[in-house]
Amino acid sequence: MVPPTDILDAMRKRPGMYCGDTGELGLHHLVYFLLESVLEEAILGQCGDVVLELGGDNSIALFSTSRTVPIGDVVPVVEGKRFLGQPLEVGLFWDSMLVVSLALSSRYQVDIWAEGRQWRLMGEHGRPQGDVSEVTPMAPMPVSAERGIRLHFVPDATIFEVLAFDRERLSRRCSELAALAPGLRVAFVDIQREERTLWHLPGGVAQWAHVLTEARTRLHPAPIAFDFTWDGLRVQCALQWCEDEGSTLLSFANAVRTVRHGAHVKGVTQALRGALAKLSGETRGAFPWERVAQGLTAIVAVSGPRRQMAFAGPTKELLAIPGLEEAIRKQLQPLLIELLREHPVTPKLLARRTSGSR
Repeated sequence: MVPPTDILDAMRKRPGMYCGDTGELGLHHLVYFLLESVLEEAILGQCGDVVLELGGDNSIALFSTSRTVPIGDVVPVVEGKRFLGQPLEVGLFWDSMLVVSLALSSRYQVDIWAEGRQWRLMGEHGRPQGDVSEVTPMAPMPVSAERGIRLHFVPDATIFEVLAFDRERLSRRCSELAALAPGLRVAFVDIQREERTLWHLPGGVAQWAHVLTEARTRLHPAPIAFDFTWDGLRVQCALQWCEDEGSTLLSFANAVRTVRHGAHVKGVTQALRGALAKLSGETRGAFPWERVAQGLTAIVAVSGPRRQMAFAGPTKELLAIPGLEEAIRKQLQPLLIELLREHPVTPKLLARRTSGSR
């Protein structure tokens, strides 16, 4: 294990171990790490507004109305002295995620507003330069609030092979954050283009599914949505079928996009196929997923303590929480059976059974 005093050097020598790689994936993970912490704060009710700014100099600034760390703890945290084995209890960003993002920067600035005052810490090449100092007069916060924190950093060109952030990618991640934390207001600002987009989705994943299908002809007016818990985890899903055959399946573990999906998605798909089989008197095999999913926009999200988010492999593309698939299937299938009995989309789904079925 790397001693805490050497963690910044370790990160800069082997950045791929901490952010995936030194290409486009690793670059964007510097932002994803921070947004995942934002989501955790928002779920706890500790954060109401987030502003992500993309600068013309390849810089990122992330502001949040989160809890703030005690001023005396700022330097030890960003130096990584509280990085290993420390409980995540002092507020937004103050864990390994913040350390990685700042350690792999060429320069950074941390601003904290609290109790009617503002403090600032500057850094270069991952290390603080000087002490925390009070800012007078106070600079205005990006949104009106009593407290807030802003992280502004430029990725280090000596570490990353790619320095240009993908604005569409970052904007999409902001919309995901607003859906996964219902009620959170998330703004994305492209300073160079002078564009600002705000997402506020108090209806969560169901509202997001509705937004994603606005330009399509829907087979039912409102998404089918469920929200339930298992073993301390919250499971949310939304299903919206449209007339065209294109399908979209988005899945998340907290703020992590699980590209290869995993246990939570398998649980939902098995529950849906099982419900259709029960309603039709067929077996589950009569409803292959590629047929059921025609025209479907589906969102499946699991949220809970980070320690429970088990993945198959280091890339976090495949969620592999033991028992989750079966638990979702058992809880969701009876709910789907009851809801689909009189639902307008049911006849169309039942007609998709494979040829040769009764």
